[in-house]
Amino acid sequence: ASPRRRLRGTSASRPRHRPSASPRPPAEVVRAPPPRPPAEDPRGSRRERSRRNIQLAAVTSPRHARRTIRVEAARAAAKKNGSRPSSRYGASPRATSPRFKDKIKRKPNLLAAAKRVVVANQVHRTLSGLVKEKKLADAASEGRREALSGALAKVDHWDFNIWECVEAQRRAKPQHLLRPFVQKVLGTYQDVPYHNALHGADVLQGFHALLTESHALDASLDDDTVLVSLLAAISHDVGHPGLTNAYLVATSHELAIRYNDVSPLENMHARVALDLARPWMETLPPEDRRAGRALWIDLLLATDMKHHAGAIFDMQRALQKAQAAGGVYDAAEPAHQHETLKIFIHACDVSNPAKPWATYMKWTDLVMEEFWKQAELEAENGLAPTMPRKQNTDLAKFQLGFIGFIRPLFATANQIASVDFSAPLACLDESRRRWAE
Repeated sequence: ASPRRRLRGTSASRPRHRPSASPRPPAEVVRAPPPRPPAEDPRGSRRERSRRNIQLAAVTSPRHARRTIRVEAARAAAKKNGSRPSSRYGASPRATSPRFKDKIKRKPNLLAAAKRVVVANQVHRTLSGLVKEKKLADAASEGRREALSGALAKVDHWDFNIWECVEAQRRAKPQHLLRPFVQKVLGTYQDVPYHNALHGADVLQGFHALLTESHALDASLDDDTVLVSLLAAISHDVGHPGLTNAYLVATSHELAIRYNDVSPLENMHARVALDLARPWMETLPPEDRRAGRALWIDLLLATDMKHHAGAIFDMQRALQKAQAAGGVYDAAEPAHQHETLKIFIHACDVSNPAKPWATYMKWTDLVMEEFWKQAELEAENGLAPTMPRKQNTDLAKFQLGFIGFIRPLFATANQIASVDFSAPLACLDESRRRWAE
């Protein structure tokens, strides 16, 4: 046999372990400690945490919000009717089963019925008041006033034609839509020394005065063009922060980044003004809405001082071209109306020296206060100065330079046929004479 087999076979190679005669003591029983009471969760109960998670998901996920609303509505309806909601957000099959229909107690919704009656009475009184007080008709012209009054004549009867009323109201440019727009525009202007709501109203008045003096141009414009032009005038600086485009671009302001350093202020004015005017713009036909929006944007972008020299050059070239052809550049022609209106709003925006001396001096104090504030900000930020500091300002020299800068604009506009800029030019010359003294 092999050594391994031989080793296994011997008794010495494998000692045997025999149990001892005395029995083992019983093992000690280890008892687990009593469970501790659960600590109170500072986040609230499980149900409260679930409700908060649902609310958070409803805020962050529109799809989940709609599903949550449907689930809660289905559960509330099922609980009210004595049925169980299904796993989805529809009604439970048990609630619609013929076996349980008789057991569901449906109570009449008296509160909803009462609300419908109240709303119907309010609508009736409102429409009746429109007929009696003629709030819409008073805002329209004579011809449109008759159409609007005729459309509202049968407002108390069943055969009232609402589409005639909508069309007449759209043509009437109702005052109750424009008045809130003007109030919102004036409230959106910031509280800065010069570019505030009063400046917007001043440009509006100046634009109106230029149109009134230019009889042929005023007569050639349609009502929609005049209205959009006046609304653009009053909103041309809405939301102005009291700083120039150059400062916003130099400091990487949010507006400069948003509009890629291209007329950030004017682009912002146009966006804010059109957002505020949306309720009124939606009442216009699509073609009129597009045309009004395009004109509004063009007028507001034309107020950027960066386009000042280019606007004068383009108008002078158009005047010379018309004169070489043996004619005149007439603003009353449809092809020249929009370009003339752009000259109008730009001239009104820089027209402080073209106003009577007392008015001009008040505006000068305000605009210089705003310029001096920007000069201090430029000094604090280490920027190249674009505005003079107060202690270094020669006001007469500064104003004479500005008058010489803007006078070619007024002189060029005065050469346009059907346009009269004689009054602003006379004030400019008077202001220049006084500063020179």
